Amino acid sequence: MYEEAVNAFRTHWDETDGHGAGWQNEYWGKTMLCFAGAVAYTRDPALRAWTLDRVHAFVKEFQKPNGYLSTYATEDLLHINPDNPNAEARWGFNIWGRKYTLWALIELHRATGDKFCLDAAVKMADHLIAQLKRLNMPIAKTGSWWGISSGSILRPMVELYHLTGRTAYLDFCRDIVRGLDAEPSNPGTILRDAFRKEKIVDWYPKATYWAKAYEIQSCLEGLVAYYRATGERRALDGVIAYHRHLVDEELNPMGGAGYFDHFLNARAHANGMTELCDVVHWIRLNRELLLLTGEAKYADYIEEAFLNAFLAGVSRDGRWGAHIIRSHGTRHLFAPAQTGMKLHQCCPDNMMRTYFDYAATQAARTADGAVAVMLYTDGRCTVGDAAVEVAGGYPWSDGSVSVTVDTPAPTTVRFRVPAWCASLSVAGVKTTPRDGWVAAKAGKGRTAWEFGFDMRPRLERWTGPEEEELPPSPQMHSHEIPKYTVHFMEWYTPDMAGLSRTRSGVRVLRGPLVLAKGRLAGTSRAETLCATTLRDEGWSAARIAPAARTAENAGAFHPWILTFTRGAEEKSVPVGDFASVSNIDDPSNWFSLWF
Repeated sequence: MYEEAVNAFRTHWDETDGHGAGWQNEYWGKTMLCFAGAVAYTRDPALRAWTLDRVHAFVKEFQKPNGYLSTYATEDLLHINPDNPNAEARWGFNIWGRKYTLWALIELHRATGDKFCLDAAVKMADHLIAQLKRLNMPIAKTGSWWGISSGSILRPMVELYHLTGRTAYLDFCRDIVRGLDAEPSNPGTILRDAFRKEKIVDWYPKATYWAKAYEIQSCLEGLVAYYRATGERRALDGVIAYHRHLVDEELNPMGGAGYFDHFLNARAHANGMTELCDVVHWIRLNRELLLLTGEAKYADYIEEAFLNAFLAGVSRDGRWGAHIIRSHGTRHLFAPAQTGMKLHQCCPDNMMRTYFDYAATQAARTADGAVAVMLYTDGRCTVGDAAVEVAGGYPWSDGSVSVTVDTPAPTTVRFRVPAWCASLSVAGVKTTPRDGWVAAKAGKGRTAWEFGFDMRPRLERWTGPEEEELPPSPQMHSHEIPKYTVHFMEWYTPDMAGLSRTRSGVRVLRGPLVLAKGRLAGTSRAETLCATTLRDEGWSAARIAPAARTAENAGAFHPWILTFTRGAEEKSVPVGDFASVSNIDDPSNWFSLWF
């Protein structure tokens, strides 16, 4: 995989066979961002040496004396048709790909302390700034989606400013932010648009082109970083306002944000679909907001996205993953090799970073010196001079979790209480959280706590219009959503024919886990893919119990029997967690999170 990513800088396919619109440019940077994370996480000297040997050879072979480093042979091929707001046929990803290369060099420097990586990043940044100035071209006139793809370079440029202190980089970031907030409004002004009252899907003449979730969330992450560097409140307020739109309009039943790979009012659509890259960046966006604001709700979104949508999109051997995760059907749309590559696709190339992001979110030191424990899956971490260990098998266990904090001096420890948790007991005593947290005192040395989370199943009745009744709409690129759905339900997976739904039904959760029926949990195909819904029939989920292991449910990570009640009636169904019931690329599988 690594050699194929390097070879893209020799072949220049992005410009030739890609007709100026390829994105092989992103794969070296994405791959090496994963290596940077692995080096920092494992601290393995052999891995560090292997990585730096290849980075040095790569930069020496491909970076030009002026700093240019890209798969595009023509340096100034930065745009194709930027002045046509309705243009769709031609994209351009020269700066988008350079972003990933720049970012990888920065993170490799952080992980290893290697100055060569930092120097190469500085040369890349200096070249881009000088290039745009020479061409008298704002970044909004480059790339795709009115500069949104190019503007996502904001995050690594802020990081480079922190490392070097060079004001030219912060000035460049300020120019990007001005473009995102420009008057008059255009499809690239996501900072200005964040404060609008209309739904995101209604902001654009063709939302299925402009409302691109991956790229927009990448820019939002950059805006949070920009706020950290400047304190300019409008940047943060805009991200929070945009996030509110996403929560209200775009949360999908798998735990991500968006519909397929756009913001198309995902909450209204029964046929949940979400791009794995969008899940990755939804987690990253919430992580940035969690660490900045300390608001517990952002950890809730991280947890649900990681344990459901993300893990559902990762193959069981970890070697590949899905492009699109679906709420029901026979299988997810596993990622086909992309843009002329044989071993790369945008989503699997992003996967490993998310493991590191999730692990790094387990605990943190707060501004006042407290230890904040934010995630409860098993793990060990250090935050400053404190060691934190979490155990208990959460969230598949009965809800019992033990947390141990080892600190050289007495300190305050704050524990996040998930919003879904109706009650929380500490050492057997129910406690009331404050703003999503409970606080305790830790003495010098090891202090342990025992928690009990309320893991009773919860029903969520999702309501929305009947999809078959949605009228044609210009926001949908002249397609009704059902036609859009059917196309992507069956693309690359003809076994999905006829499995699109018209009604969403009931979603059932146990703690942060989305439950699902499926072949791997021992549920029949007829029961799993039944189009009827419990949402209007008065059923409630009374209890859930572990199921005995059998050949029929052996594919579920933890099989359960879920029992619904309606008066004196009962109905029981075998279930598992959504991720393990759905994450195999097998047309003979079946699964659904709708009840």
